[in-house]
Amino acid sequence: MATLDERPSGDAQAGPTAASPESETQDPSGWGAKIHSVRFRVVAAMLGMMLAGLITAGLVTFVVQFQESDARLDQALQDRANAVVKLVQTKKETSKDYANRTYISALHEAAEDIEPRSNEVMAGIVDGRVAWTVEGNGDNALLKNTMFADAAGLRNPAGVSFGELDSDGRPLRTVVLPMRGVTGTFLLVGRDAGDQREHNASTVQTYSLVALGMLSAAAVIGGMVAGRLLDPLRRMRETSRAVGPEDLTQRVEVRKGENDVTLLAKTFNTMLERLDDGAQQQQQFLDDAGHELRTPLTILRGHLELLTVDDPDDVTATRDVLLDEVDRMQRLVDDLLLLANSGDPGFIRREPVRIPELLDQVMEKVHVLADRNWQIDERADYVVDADPQRLTQALVQLAANAVKYTGPSSTIALGSRIEHPAADDGTSLPPQDTLLLWVRDDGIGIAAEDQQRIFERFGRAHTGRGGEGSGLGLAIVAAIAQAHGGMATVESEYGHGATFLIRIPLQSASVRV
Repeated sequence: MATLDERPSGDAQAGPTAASPESETQDPSGWGAKIHSVRFRVVAAMLGMMLAGLITAGLVTFVVQFQESDARLDQALQDRANAVVKLVQTKKETSKDYANRTYISALHEAAEDIEPRSNEVMAGIVDGRVAWTVEGNGDNALLKNTMFADAAGLRNPAGVSFGELDSDGRPLRTVVLPMRGVTGTFLLVGRDAGDQREHNASTVQTYSLVALGMLSAAAVIGGMVAGRLLDPLRRMRETSRAVGPEDLTQRVEVRKGENDVTLLAKTFNTMLERLDDGAQQQQQFLDDAGHELRTPLTILRGHLELLTVDDPDDVTATRDVLLDEVDRMQRLVDDLLLLANSGDPGFIRREPVRIPELLDQVMEKVHVLADRNWQIDERADYVVDADPQRLTQALVQLAANAVKYTGPSSTIALGSRIEHPAADDGTSLPPQDTLLLWVRDDGIGIAAEDQQRIFERFGRAHTGRGGEGSGLGLAIVAAIAQAHGGMATVESEYGHGATFLIRIPLQSASVRV
């Protein structure tokens, strides 16, 4: 059955989406989990978008290409037909022999002169029948009279018509020209388009194979890349399973890179570190409380067991001992709670603090602790941003500590100053002022090997200063300094006194009073 302008569309087909390489190694029972994994979904979404893009691009490209190739073929056929007509007109004007011939006969002779190609055919049509044909390949006729009889629609008296006939299963692309002034006479030029269509089909097949190869390669590479990018998530899952109340030391191995998943793994490790720190602080608090409360509780129990209820003097003496131990336990618990809360954001409350007034207030509080030679070495006439209550607490603690290890004729001095950074310290950081506070005494001093230990909880010096107290005072001082972003240190030589220093970097430039 002949059709008008019937062109086969290129159907760019692609193979099935390649599965992730990892799926090939999974047992059947693991397919459900694999399909719902992030890696599988990412690779599947990528392959789906690639497949849709390849199909769309292939369809558009091949449809345009096939239309253009048919248009070029139609133009070539029309040029051949025009050449035959022009040759007839030229010979009729220049040859008397042609002038006496019928138009259809002249067309036949002109067609034979032009000689169609092996895949072409020319025919003269008169009143719907084939008057003559000139085949380019005489062994196999491309055009039969019965074929054209079923294609009456190809004959358009008003102008050129293009179409396609079925020539023994092969497409025959045709152009039909009406002869002006000769009613019912047409010139047909046709060409076998089978080779062109086979070439187009081969192009589609090649494109499909290349697209399938690209999808397969994308599946393999995408699976590897997705697996590498999502590997921190897998390690986070494994680490989360390993983390428990007994073990908070597990961490996710973070590889090089700054992508979102790697940053998430780093954040996860930071969270684990905070949990670990919190658990350690909690455990340390319990250990410290149990360690320090055991002795006063033992004392309480011992006195109660030995108490003679009928002896008023014994009851009174035991009562005084018990109250003293209860007070000591209360102070110990308060200190432990203070240290436990020292890491909270609200532990310090910053406000403008006048350093000279702060030293005067501290001196007013501490000079009644004992009969010592109290003095102030230096005052920093500045206003800084800090917590005055916590700084007062730290200085009072240092002063009380100095009282314990000095005699009545000893000197205890307080001081403060602002240390300004050097003009060029060799770093790119902005200059930052530091508040320096100190308490100095001329007591027995601290050995070098003990100077770091005394700032730890329940840390005491093995020689010299270390025989009294709960061992939490200097730890509280260090915690206050750290809460301000600074540190507490000591400068001492055993037998020649000690100077306890608190260094606090100031968040903003200091202001002179």
